[in-house]
Amino acid sequence: MRTIHSDLITAQQSGAADPYIYLSINSTDYSSRIVSIEHREEPMRNTAVFILANSDRHFNGVNLRGKSFSPGYGYVTSSGNKYCGDGAGSEAMPTLWVKSQSMVSMEGKLVCILYCEGGWMRLREYGFVIGSDPPHLNKAFTATDTVFQLIEKALVAASFTLNSIGTQDDGIVNSYSPVFKVNPLEYDSLASMVYRLIQMTLLYLRETQSSAYELVYPQSSDAVDETYYSDQAPIFKEYVEKLNLLVPNSIVVFCNQDPDTLGWNTTAYPLITGTASDADSISQYGEVIERFTAPYIRNQTDANNRANVILQRYKYETLAGRMVLPFHDCRVELFDRVQVIDSRGL
Repeated sequence: MRTIHSDLITAQQSGAADPYIYLSINSTDYSSRIVSIEHREEPMRNTAVFILANSDRHFNGVNLRGKSFSPGYGYVTSSGNKYCGDGAGSEAMPTLWVKSQSMVSMEGKLVCILYCEGGWMRLREYGFVIGSDPPHLNKAFTATDTVFQLIEKALVAASFTLNSIGTQDDGIVNSYSPVFKVNPLEYDSLASMVYRLIQMTLLYLRETQSSAYELVYPQSSDAVDETYYSDQAPIFKEYVEKLNLLVPNSIVVFCNQDPDTLGWNTTAYPLITGTASDADSISQYGEVIERFTAPYIRNQTDANNRANVILQRYKYETLAGRMVLPFHDCRVELFDRVQVIDSRGL
């Protein structure tokens, strides 16, 4: 959860405070020009559209493409304007880059539209090269770097940083060193590399302030980060909770392919099979098996870990929710644990 000023917490939960948004791009304050903002933060995508007043044609002579900034969402508080990244105790939002700039003329109004993207979109634009001999295809990290170290190398290649693991270690990311192929059939983007690496763990990757990323390990024992109520502050207007059936509910991972013959279950490389299943779902719906291969996994422990990771990531998706708040909560980040207490109808 993002740390913000105590006065900002009070203001946003009051339901009566005026919003304040600080927008500075290329050292120029455009806060007073904001007409509207649509900002979407998703697990692997961060995009925003800013519509800015341009009645004086200011932007006609200004090129903001490629500029980076962090929007400062906040409120007018008892101690003045407080917002994310204000330097007064409130952490900043993730960085955005201006990808396109449109000048729009309509009856009675001139506006400038900035389409912006965040770090995940930027990672899609960069590749990774190992060695000095072109064309750099099918190169491998050969079980020397942990998953954490490989993710960090990919992020650093695009000038991002990865925060230390802290308490978010799942027992895999800092101990498992995979044989990891880069550009195996075609050229990888850094985003696809990071995605493949994250899928080996129980973790998620979250953008934070200052072009940094951090790993998050969701667990049932996690403390609640924020609680919303139907009858007291911080109040919610609408909440929808959806429970999905766990399908598939049984995972099989075939491992230990022979690197010399590319065959399976050879004398030198006998088949290793990792499995994981959910008994409750199987009793409810019957067993639905999904099969995977992990050719370079060479022991039973890592095989079972991979099966468990795949099943657990499916389990993460069985609960879905959508909430409408009458205010913008400046604290909540992706993968925070939110609790909803609904007293309606009781």
